[in-house]
This record gives sequence, structure tokens and C-alpha cells, in this order.
Amino acid sequence: MKMKKTVLLFSIAAMSMISCGNESSLATNVTPEVTKPDAVAKFNAAIKKVAMIKDPAPSMPRTSAELSDEKKDMLIPAAKELIASTGVSTTEIERQTANDREKILKWAVQIYGEYNKKANQNFKSEN
Repeated sequence: MKMKKTVLLFSIAAMSMISCGNESSLATNVTPEVTKPDAVAKFNAAIKKVAMIKDPAPSMPRTSAELSDEKKDMLIPAAKELIASTGVSTTEIERQTANDREKILKWAVQIYGEYNKKANQNFKSEN
């Protein structure tokens, strides 16, 4: 159940990133991509990279949105950096997540979603 929630959150974040990115680039020449903090930009790039990879047919049935272990491993460094960019120490990340990939990704997706929400609100208020 915890896995499904993480995958669902990741999917929603990725979809919002794609849809919001398309809207903002049409509205003005200054895209949010240019003004993103490094940690957000790196997590965004990691999501895009993972989304482009085609997985071979799984040996065990999975839900369509579930990430493979390899894809999770690719996201973890950017996810930890994103979490750390909020002022949380590496020690605190390890303490709160026990280095559980699901917890780390869930936390990073939450931060990423909050950043995108604020960025979209700021963008809308400027236009």
C-alpha cells in the first residue's frame, strides 16, 4: 500500500510538471525552468531521464505506474539533494527515512510538488 502511494505521488508530480511546463512556456518567454533552484532542476531532470527509459517486461506483474528498482536508484541522489536543499541535514534524512527509498522519494515528491505549486501561484499572480 505504501508503495502504491509513493508511485501515485510521483506520477502526479511528473504529470503536473509536464502540464504546467507546457502552459507557462506558451504564456511567456521566461520559463520556470530558467528560475528553478539547482536541486529542483536536478530532480526535474532525473524525473525526465527516468521517464524516458523503457523497462523490459517485468518478471512479476506490477501496476503500470510502479517504478523499477533501477529507476528508484537513479532518482535517489537528486531526491536527497532536493530534501537537503530545504535545510535538512543528511543525518536527519537518514534518521527520518532509515534510508528507505520509498520514504525518500515520497518526501522529495512532496517538496517538488510544493515548489511547483508555489511557482505556479507566483507565475499566475505576475500575469
